Amino acid sequence: MIRKALWATFSVCLILAASCQPKKKGTFTVSGTFKNADKLTAVEGPISKVYLMEVAYGKDQPPVVLDSAKLPVSNGSFNLTGVAKTQEIFELVFGNNAIAVPLINDALEVRVNVDLGKKDDFYDVSGSTASGQLKDLITVFGKKNFAVEQSMATLDSLKQANAPDSIQLAATAQKNNAIQDLNTYLKQFLNTGTNPTLCALALSWSSRSFPRSDFEASLADLLKKYPDNVVLAGLKQNYEQQLAQMAEQEKSEKDNSWVGKQAPDLSLPDAQGHSVSLASFKGKYVLVDFWASWCGPCRAENPNVVKAYQQFKGKNFAILGVSLDKEKNAWLQAIQADKLDWTQVSDLKFWNTKAVEVFKFNGIPYNVLIDPQGKVIGESLRGDDLENKLKSVLN
Repeated sequence: MIRKALWATFSVCLILAASCQPKKKGTFTVSGTFKNADKLTAVEGPISKVYLMEVAYGKDQPPVVLDSAKLPVSNGSFNLTGVAKTQEIFELVFGNNAIAVPLINDALEVRVNVDLGKKDDFYDVSGSTASGQLKDLITVFGKKNFAVEQSMATLDSLKQANAPDSIQLAATAQKNNAIQDLNTYLKQFLNTGTNPTLCALALSWSSRSFPRSDFEASLADLLKKYPDNVVLAGLKQNYEQQLAQMAEQEKSEKDNSWVGKQAPDLSLPDAQGHSVSLASFKGKYVLVDFWASWCGPCRAENPNVVKAYQQFKGKNFAILGVSLDKEKNAWLQAIQADKLDWTQVSDLKFWNTKAVEVFKFNGIPYNVLIDPQGKVIGESLRGDDLENKLKSVLN
């Protein structure tokens, strides 16, 4: 059953509610039957109305109710009317935004039969070719996208558990195959699709998994095929804006990056109160690792740091852990629990620590890799990026 929340996660990627194919001004109707509303009532609450909604994709405003009808019984029929100047995606919503049937107004009359007692494949649509294709697109994409997300979650769990490389490689291959399967389906849909509304929707979803070059090629092909399509033009405009924002962000990050600069000195007390200076590590490659016991992402990243330390500690490599803790016991317990067997320092001043003042970072986990001459050669290295960087300079 397509819950409102599930359909929303799919439809949010459509850049804007837009005109796709010219359509005569006037009304269109959505009629049909429903049954087993009483079976849904126990789960979702009373289902007393059905609504026809226009969803303003990409706009910060709620859906617009075009029409509604009462559902006084468990089984019955409904007839709703909408007005649209262009072809768009609408939603037939039962009850309190719990059950949603996505539709496209490519026909003047759309008919939907809904079984509210079924969990899957709970509706069929006729009279609207695009609405039927939309249902198929959502179903197939949902299954393939779920396989991708599941494979990625499995791989992340194996990395966190420090699973053997052979198992991680097998999981990586499974993830790559799932992504390839999803992308193959989307490419085929984009190459053979004849409805610009559906193609624009599929293209927006493809931005999650397509390589950049493939996304740009597909966008260019569709714009060539449908040069006057407003949705595709909007996708192009939005994509170009995102590229500009990314370029600006990358420039800002580069300007504020420590890479290529001499690392500033930093002195903080260790657990015994003895001052430890970053300058004392000169002559070694040193990873300055900023973390805290209360930081969930830091604790999740610690196994990767431990793995790197075990692999490279005999190759003129050291780690200086700098904690943003404020409770000494919590700090020391985390060091022991996560097996952080390298020098650890903290002034226990939380975000008021001298470390933030000196290195000017605004989030953790964060790190910098410094070469034997004191120059920063890496920044924000996590997971495989940390291991690969260390391999490149220490092997």
